[in-house]
Amino acid sequence: MEITFNDGTVKEVDVNVTALTLFKLQKEKVIDGDFLKGFMKQETDLDPISVLQGVYAAYRQANPKDHLKFEEFLENYEMDIETDMSIYFSVISKQAKKQFQKNFANKTGISQGKK
Repeated sequence: MEITFNDGTVKEVDVNVTALTLFKLQKEKVIDGDFLKGFMKQETDLDPISVLQGVYAAYRQANPKDHLKFEEFLENYEMDIETDMSIYFSVISKQAKKQFQKNFANKTGISQGKK
């Protein structure tokens, strides 16, 4: 994709924004918590950066010897909030994970399994 500036300059854009870009833009105060919370479901009050830290912790747990440093991980990881939230809640609490799955299923109309 491309965007055109007022002076006619055309530049490429990449809508596959990495976690590192979001992290850096937040630190630079280019984007704020309201922008980041747009990635989240309305009923949650989590910060996407906290969720990414949980995903990284789970990644490190599974890859104790051969892993990327946090910044490299963020540089190479494209957020997928449904997966990320599931990982985050799995890390912090089995009960929270169950509640997230229930809420997600209710919102999307997806069955939770056996009937």
